[in-house]
Amino acid sequence: MRFISRCRQILAPSVVLLAVAAGCSAPVPGDASATPEAPSITVFAAASLTDVIAAMNEAYDGGGRLRTNLGSSAQLSSQLLSGAPADVVIAADLEALDTVRDEGLIARERVVAGNTTVLALAPGNPGQVAALADLSENRVQTAVCAPSVPCGRAAARVLDAAGVALSGESREDSARSVLTKVVTGQADAGLVYQTDALSAAKQGVTYLEVRDPEPNQYPAALTAEGAEHEAAVRFYEWLAGEEAAGILRDAGFRTPGS
Repeated sequence: MRFISRCRQILAPSVVLLAVAAGCSAPVPGDASATPEAPSITVFAAASLTDVIAAMNEAYDGGGRLRTNLGSSAQLSSQLLSGAPADVVIAADLEALDTVRDEGLIARERVVAGNTTVLALAPGNPGQVAALADLSENRVQTAVCAPSVPCGRAAARVLDAAGVALSGESREDSARSVLTKVVTGQADAGLVYQTDALSAAKQGVTYLEVRDPEPNQYPAALTAEGAEHEAAVRFYEWLAGEEAAGILRDAGFRTPGS
């Protein structure tokens, strides 16, 4: 499925920039995707789902075209609270949607995937990191997510469970930003989701498994706005089906609850 090229016709001024960032553009004359028969489905998704959303965009054929907006779960939540239009949102942990849920912006939700935290190592392992405890040594540069985002909460959980205090860390706003630091060698190691580490294997990134006492659960939520949108409801139901589950498994995600 190609990227959606048709905006909803009414956008509040405060969300115009968001729409542009998400790739919204004016209909192209003669473009079949701009017809009323191909309604757009606006999907907000956590950055750790970048590859998965691209695959879903290709595979989904349930009517309607996906228009995706990727970012940290905290960013997506803030955008929703600011009035940005979205039909479906997929976050990297349950807590990320607490405020959105409290504001009554969610009609339905279910967990669609799980993910665990690992210690990703820069290509060639220049920091000679052999265990999580090595991150407490001054010689090791570490990247982790900020405490306000799901991957930051996951990193804190893993470090607390192991009794490890970081030394020389940088704080990033998403797991993909941490991964970039590791891939480019700006960090010797980083705590990311297993799926992120797997996605960078061809770039020489390896990883160590660590004890994650409570792997992240990824909720997919149908917004109150999306519940009024037939195409969005179909896509939300598709997310719970076998085709979507297969895409998630192929990317290294776990089944819900695991």
